[in-house]
Amino acid sequence: MKKQQSQKNKEPLSFAQLQVLHGEELSTKIIDRATPSHALLDEIDRIDVESTEHRELVVTSRIKAALTGEHGSIDSNVSLTEGHRYTSVKSLFGKVYAQTLITDEIVSDSHIDIAEEFIRLASEDFLNMFVEQLLYGDESKANGIQRLRGVLEARIDKASDFSEALKEDDERHQDFYKVVKTGTNGSFGANAAAIKAHFSAVKKSLPSKYKRNAKWYMNADTFEELEKVADSTGQSLLIRWGRPVYGGEETFLMLGHPIVIIDQMNSSEANGTPVMFGDLRSAFKVLDLKGEGSYFTTDKVTVKGATIAYIDSRYGEIIQANDALRVSLQAA
Repeated sequence: MKKQQSQKNKEPLSFAQLQVLHGEELSTKIIDRATPSHALLDEIDRIDVESTEHRELVVTSRIKAALTGEHGSIDSNVSLTEGHRYTSVKSLFGKVYAQTLITDEIVSDSHIDIAEEFIRLASEDFLNMFVEQLLYGDESKANGIQRLRGVLEARIDKASDFSEALKEDDERHQDFYKVVKTGTNGSFGANAAAIKAHFSAVKKSLPSKYKRNAKWYMNADTFEELEKVADSTGQSLLIRWGRPVYGGEETFLMLGHPIVIIDQMNSSEANGTPVMFGDLRSAFKVLDLKGEGSYFTTDKVTVKGATIAYIDSRYGEIIQANDALRVSLQAA
């Protein structure tokens, strides 16, 4: 009896069985684990949509209200005013793909929870690729591969030297965020006073309705660069406050707003965009395609003695308010 049980434990766990048992559940777990628990994605709303053609209305011109008279006499005419003007913004979806090869010897090890391990590894791969696309996707499509519109690439019109992103809110196309130049190539300013003046200008340019939830976003190198900035009196640009930027009990503020570290953001360089400021939750949304958004299958034929697991999922993004975010542009 013991011998039969031992042999049974050593039988490879069939990924075909996993597919039947976990199929949709497994892919859902991978997607759910990949999208939260990241500094960038924690700041963004995530919603389910039913179509890759998802659109949302945005207001481009608000109604011009005016006083009007009562309708009791011939002299009290209704004032003619301009109404709201709307336009629509469209979502863009890309497909993220991951492949894992697991040998029968590994699968047969009773100490390994193969399903949990696969979910963990696939989630990490999905997360890294998705965040990279949200930041640096150039919107290009080649060989059927669609890249997203990255906040620090397509969404600030980098391909056209930021021409659209340099426009003011009432003139800029709805698909682009605003960049604010530092005045110095490759840096935030020539000295501490200039650096503070730049970030003060970035903060001032953000509409007041977004400042309540506004934060600064940068990587650790940029944070350490700004941590050294102090004025002639020794007052630091960054102030310690509350929970830390890396975790624990302490964090930092810059000009009264919290700092969030996003490792994938770039560092200082000519025409660099190392800092964002604003309300990311209001700025754009991450979209999950409901229903057939994810696909999971296995292959035990291509490689003898091993199982290859394939999973892909469609992710989308859509701009929500193009005036809710500012990007620091290191250019003269």
